[in-house]
Amino acid sequence: MTATATEPTGPAGERLADPITTEVVRHALETIAEEMGTALRRTALSVVVKDMRDYSCALFDAHGRMLAAALDIPSLLASMAPALQSCLDKWGDDIEPGDVFINNHPYLGACQTNDINIFVPVFDEHDVLVGFTGVIAHHADWGGRTPGTAAARSESAYEEGVLLPALKVEVAGKPNTTVLDIMSANVRHPAQNHGDLRAQIAAARSGGTRFAALAEKFSTRVLLAAIDELFGYTVRRTRAELAKLPDGDYYAEGYLDNDGLDLDSPVKLAVTATIEGDRIHFDFTGSDPQMRGGMNIPNSTLRSVVHYAVKCLMPADVPFNEGSLAPVTFHAPAGTAVNPDFPAAVGDRHLASQRLASIVTRALAEAAPQRASAEWFVGWPVLVCESRSPKSGEGVVLLANVAGGAGACADRDGADALDVHMANCQLIPAEVIESSYELRVEQYSLIPDSGGAGRHRGGLGIRADYRNISEKPLHFLSEAEQTRPEYAPLGLDGGRPGRSASLALIDEDGAESALPVKGQGVAAPGQVVSLRAGGGGGYGDPATRPADDLEADVLDGRVSPSGADAYRTAR
Repeated sequence: MTATATEPTGPAGERLADPITTEVVRHALETIAEEMGTALRRTALSVVVKDMRDYSCALFDAHGRMLAAALDIPSLLASMAPALQSCLDKWGDDIEPGDVFINNHPYLGACQTNDINIFVPVFDEHDVLVGFTGVIAHHADWGGRTPGTAAARSESAYEEGVLLPALKVEVAGKPNTTVLDIMSANVRHPAQNHGDLRAQIAAARSGGTRFAALAEKFSTRVLLAAIDELFGYTVRRTRAELAKLPDGDYYAEGYLDNDGLDLDSPVKLAVTATIEGDRIHFDFTGSDPQMRGGMNIPNSTLRSVVHYAVKCLMPADVPFNEGSLAPVTFHAPAGTAVNPDFPAAVGDRHLASQRLASIVTRALAEAAPQRASAEWFVGWPVLVCESRSPKSGEGVVLLANVAGGAGACADRDGADALDVHMANCQLIPAEVIESSYELRVEQYSLIPDSGGAGRHRGGLGIRADYRNISEKPLHFLSEAEQTRPEYAPLGLDGGRPGRSASLALIDEDGAESALPVKGQGVAAPGQVVSLRAGGGGGYGDPATRPADDLEADVLDGRVSPSGADAYRTAR
């Protein structure tokens, strides 16, 4: 039987937490989340977690509401509360000190099977449950039909690895060996998964110790009162900012290249954002039926898109917690690409949700033009392959992605090589790739002319070339979006579109052949897999770009001499 902290109460008129205490608590909670991320990064085993930094950390109250988060991967953050809620719904009062919950079921609050949620309950000195710490991390492989698990060509959630539906991976401090044994029997390299899982649990526990210390320092009653004040403040600020926007319906639509299987059939995503007073509603009616392939967007990820879009409308000083969703509602018809029915595959939902985030922010740009930019590249070219470690000789799975360019704004060029919108992954250093896999990084470089021309130029995409230096063929999965020129990032106010993405296989003599943008390939020894991200859209008429800025672009190699001719011709 778990004793759960209730909403704080005091004598009539008594305010248990003043504004200063509330602000101190807020920053303490945010610091704990940041420290959890640092602990995870320093103790994780896989390159995906410790180098690519594909993880997020957050704190929650006893009712499962997100209190604070480290701003790591936005697409993961808003999905953590639904994943925790499934644990609370299932286990009810059966929550004790030492328990550790795990959930990766995309139809029980999680977002995809690779993204493993770990939650640790936090108790005060009287064994009263005051909240939870949570760590979500992407595991490079989680079983399934293909190395790396997530694939656009999957047709069912049953092909996407081990489903863990809100279980206890530790019970009162003792490992649940049954869960761990099932995991080990179904993943390709269990030592790597166990290492990352232990790092997640350790990070969550370290945060739990700090969280409990806050309850002891301020008392549980005052801490809960401060948390309640923090939620209330966030709600009020969010409502006030929404009330500044003009009422109305704001519509946008866009397309995915395909669903991963029907390669010639684009998939429509649509949204109508309705602002009415201090509230906003997102309606995704008009989006295509759920996809046959694995790019469907589960409800938790759709929630992340909505939370991200609202956060983009807020000033930077508005706290990032569950309170910012109080004035927000959304609707997505069941059986569509943005709310699929089980067991539709969702492993590659990241490609689709990034595109949807771009569409939603484009809709909101009409309501808040001062915050608008040209479109950002969201196609996220990625290489997934099973290789062998040169150090240990053991098999390892690589997940490597490259970033594209941000869209230009009214007052500045777009940023180069940025993992945009709801993503925030790092480029894996070449030294790490080469010491961990039988690959050589031939180049990481910015792609000239990939940013759309304009008074302010779109940001440039990255080219990453990986050579197979093993003596065996390299079987790999390559995926990308925005490879069709007609779906390249749009310019704004007369700016030109950014360049679309592409994937290529390069022979030792330099001859290139195009790779399928979603599918499996083979690189013979010595061949190179080349990922080429797109660039952001330009802002304003290219003819108005200052000559000094254009000259600097050419000198820096961001714009080629022939690319510069387009600006001069426009003049």
